[in-house]
Amino acid sequence: MIGTVKSYDPRRGVGEVTPENGGAGVAVFVSEVERAGLAALTPGQRLSFSVQTDRVRRRSFAVRLEVL
Repeated sequence: MIGTVKSYDPRRGVGEVTPENGGAGVAVFVSEVERAGLAALTPGQRLSFSVQTDRVRRRSFAVRLEVL
């Protein structure tokens, strides 16, 4: 999936990515940003990512981030 970083707060370690195909924004966490080898995300930055859903909280979040 491809999307654009809507927001990212490095102090809180959380942000949001808006998918290009529309739909609700997806959370992105600092652990995934670091796993991708990135220091931070910048609003407007385009990413390729997959979506994973937390079974307990039923919330979706971005994984396997790659800057385009």
